[in-house]
Amino acid sequence: MAADLRTDELEAATAMLHRFSMLIEDGLAARFSGWLSSREAWHDFIKGLEAAGYRPALLALSVLAICLLAIAATAAAGRSMTAGLKARPFLSAAAWFAATLLVVLTFWVLQLSLVPDPVLRRALLNCVVISAAATTICFPLAMGRRSIFSRWRRDLAVAIGLACGGLVVLACLRVWNAADPLRDLFATFAVSLPFTVLVAAAYLRHRELVTRALSFGSRAGSLRRKLAAIWPWLAVAIVTLAFVFIQLDLTIGRPTRGGLLLISLLLALAAPHLDIAIERRGWLVARSRGGELAGALWRTFRIVVASSILAVLAMFWLLPILDVVGIARGTVVLKAAEILMLVLVIAFCWNWVAIVTARIKPHASDDPRGSTAVIGTRLTTVGPLLVGLTKAALLTLGALTVLVMLGINVWPLITGLSIFGLAIGLGSQTLVKDVVAGLFFLVDDAFRHGEYIETSGAKGTVERISLRSVSLRHPRGPVATIPFGQIGKIQNFSREWVVEKMLFRVALDTDVEAVRKLFKKIGQEVAADPDLNADLIEPFKSQGIAALEEGTLVIRGKYKARAGRQFQIRKAILSKVRTTLAENDIKLVPKPLHVPQMGG
Repeated sequence: MAADLRTDELEAATAMLHRFSMLIEDGLAARFSGWLSSREAWHDFIKGLEAAGYRPALLALSVLAICLLAIAATAAAGRSMTAGLKARPFLSAAAWFAATLLVVLTFWVLQLSLVPDPVLRRALLNCVVISAAATTICFPLAMGRRSIFSRWRRDLAVAIGLACGGLVVLACLRVWNAADPLRDLFATFAVSLPFTVLVAAAYLRHRELVTRALSFGSRAGSLRRKLAAIWPWLAVAIVTLAFVFIQLDLTIGRPTRGGLLLISLLLALAAPHLDIAIERRGWLVARSRGGELAGALWRTFRIVVASSILAVLAMFWLLPILDVVGIARGTVVLKAAEILMLVLVIAFCWNWVAIVTARIKPHASDDPRGSTAVIGTRLTTVGPLLVGLTKAALLTLGALTVLVMLGINVWPLITGLSIFGLAIGLGSQTLVKDVVAGLFFLVDDAFRHGEYIETSGAKGTVERISLRSVSLRHPRGPVATIPFGQIGKIQNFSREWVVEKMLFRVALDTDVEAVRKLFKKIGQEVAADPDLNADLIEPFKSQGIAALEEGTLVIRGKYKARAGRQFQIRKAILSKVRTTLAENDIKLVPKPLHVPQMGG
């Protein structure tokens, strides 16, 4: 039974493929025959124009003049509107769009008053609309700022301009009722094929420039850089598939949605470049002083643009499917708009938090004394934890709100999460102890990022702080991760200042006053050193005799320095003490050793 069912399905599929192939074969034959008869169709078209009272040559010159006038008017209006907006690309684009509407409305009013023939009026208005739209797209591309991408933009402008010129002629042929084979021939070989070839050639010829433009701000080996590397080939595939789709529609006799497909094609090709331009602008604004709010707005605007492009594509290609399924368009559009507004609010908060986090995040900087560690402030220590909690709260709140908008009851989910959290709290007392202890350590400001501390179990530089533990980097390299509940006592060696005390052993008959003067001189020399004086708070000096041990004098010296900067000063002082005492015939003696005596 199952074998018979599979056989029937295979036969049905084979029959469907056969019908489709026959449909394509018949359609290609009909198109080829129509192309072969296009000369007769052209003569019939010219005779039809003459019979309607038109002069074909004068009509062609009129169409060309209207197109050139529309192009010049749109270019002049666009340039005058964007004269003071060179540094604001999106305001410039809005000005170009307003200029296009102004030119179209002006020509429409003039045609209503000057052109009595409705057919000619419709043809000329089509010429104005297409020419103005082409100018809005092509003129900024061709006349933009001089950069390494100028040649690629100009190649695209040429491709779009030639395609729009072909659309002007095609619109006129349709208005004056040219034969279908003639319009098919012109649309295929004067519009679709040249546009596909020129756009593909532009992307393949300048694929390295396109990849470089789309790789802005990405790390080597990241997903974005990989997509940028293959995007020129994806763009070629997109325009090629669009050409094949149009030709397939024309071949099987299905109504072609060429205009919608062209708009979708331009949006798909422009989307990544527009996204990169917005991201670059937002990155520059966020880096400026006080630009957190503006940077968050620009990053949110990226989502607005991406959502708008997706919405336009969905209206073109997905909403008709809803009619077939029987779902009301209004309900879907309203719910999508509500969810989009919520996403934009959450995205703005998320981006603002991210920019503020980047501002307060400590960065390593080279130091002339050889150290690269920078001790963070209290805000840089507590900030990442608060930011993580804020982002988690935003995601949770957004997800629950979306579920509520979709009509889903979220209270069972919230109750289940509460019970689950209570079970974790009761069963993980150690975890709770670590988190609570960590919060108190952070509130007390016991340590910060980059500080050198010593606990009961380890010591090192604070590298990472989480809700549960702290990671310490030992001077020899190993990293110790200690839960807050097991830290115990903390000694912080990186706060404000330290007093370093040093012991020196000399012979019992040494002149202590001479040693004091020599130590004072050494302290003055160290304080005068430009590489050390910035970290020296109190100069090196003698504290006199500290002890008498088995025929030796123990003389103590001390100095006060910035925390973490005392080691270079210590090296310099030890070197100078050794050489200065030797020059003044004062010898340092070793510490006496106690040798145990054997009994008997």
